[in-house]
Amino acid sequence: MRILGLTAIFAWIIKAVIKIAKILLHIIAYMLLYFGLWIPAIYMIICGILMLTGGLNISVLDTNTILFYIGLALTLIGSLIISIRNLIVKPIKQIMESEKAKRELQQRKDADKRQKMYEKKPVKYFKKYEGGMPHKSHPYYDPNISRKGFIPPKVYRSNNNPSIIIHEYHNHFKVFQEYTNGDFKLIDVKEKPLNYEKDDKRYGKRK
Repeated sequence: MRILGLTAIFAWIIKAVIKIAKILLHIIAYMLLYFGLWIPAIYMIICGILMLTGGLNISVLDTNTILFYIGLALTLIGSLIISIRNLIVKPIKQIMESEKAKRELQQRKDADKRQKMYEKKPVKYFKKYEGGMPHKSHPYYDPNISRKGFIPPKVYRSNNNPSIIIHEYHNHFKVFQEYTNGDFKLIDVKEKPLNYEKDDKRYGKRK
């Protein structure tokens, strides 16, 4: 029984040592890859083999020794470049991509919020985002028409007077005056003429 107990303990110790060795090897391999140290490591292994076989003697200053140090310097530079990429370039790129994803998500949330505001409180929606209530021809006034398919107007400034802002709907225009204090006022509503597509320059440049 005692022998079996010692055997079990010995087996457990061996398994623990093997597990620790595997963890250390994984850490070393990760460090070699992350910091680019695998480049000088491979170079030193090759040079070590040459030293053992007598093909390289760094204790003597000659052409081979100079080439050895030049090669070592190049491998260290390569390792430094990889380290900079992994430590600085990649994290910055990831942060930028993360911020971009956050902005896009926020834009989608804002768009959903505006849509919900329109569906629940059309009056508040139009006052906040369009400058006034819809034209009398808008489906908003028809209880039998769903508002979910509402298409926002095209908004642009007049070519002749930049302080004039046009809201273009499919069948009419809403004309707003922008004042120096930032306020807006609805000054006119124009029905869209039949030949509008041929004569739209007089209403401003559409976006």
